[in-house]
Amino acid sequence: MQITLSHSVPSAVEPTPHVLEVATMFGLGVDQERTIQLIPKTTFNLAPGRLIFVTGASGSGKSTVLRLIHQQLEADPDTHVLGFDSLPKLQDRPLVDVFPNRPLSQTLKLLSIAGLNDAFVMLRKPSQLSDGQRYRLRLAQAMTMVQADVMPSKLKVVLADEFCSTLDRVTAKVLARNIRKWVSRSGVCFVAATTHDDLLEPLAPNTLIEKHLGETLDLVEKHTP
Repeated sequence: MQITLSHSVPSAVEPTPHVLEVATMFGLGVDQERTIQLIPKTTFNLAPGRLIFVTGASGSGKSTVLRLIHQQLEADPDTHVLGFDSLPKLQDRPLVDVFPNRPLSQTLKLLSIAGLNDAFVMLRKPSQLSDGQRYRLRLAQAMTMVQADVMPSKLKVVLADEFCSTLDRVTAKVLARNIRKWVSRSGVCFVAATTHDDLLEPLAPNTLIEKHLGETLDLVEKHTP
């Protein structure tokens, strides 16, 4: 599936006395109104087994990229898209019971992929987890939901904003490698966004999108499965 992104916003600075004073200090002009091309026209492919990595500085527009992708996919009846921010709330039960319609063996496997394979952690409830552990639980939940989709013709896409941002870097890299393997085996398309470019090697993305501050964006196609 081909995705084309483009997003512009109007921008205007109200010429208040303080604005004019600062602009004069730095020799800047004050635009009454102009258009900022926050996301320049960008085209890439989503397909089973592909991993797209969106990175860049905080505030550069990574979340906007994910939002635009989500909007396009939601309008496509042949796509099952899941964003971390839209996952339903889980019951406050021990993690081994949090996915009641799955066999225990499958639950343990998904928790392990998500880095929640410690026996003491698996017996805790979501309310007893740290922020980093809750993030990993949402990852396991997303994996469960896309695997539960019985429509084989649908493209299954998971969107993970702030991917591993709350984890220590060693744990983040281990989880990134687990996700890369899971994506390749399951045929899910995974889109991860984070400021941490140290995950580039373990994620081994098919498509790298680097969003810079301002109006520029770089896209690199690494390889096609």
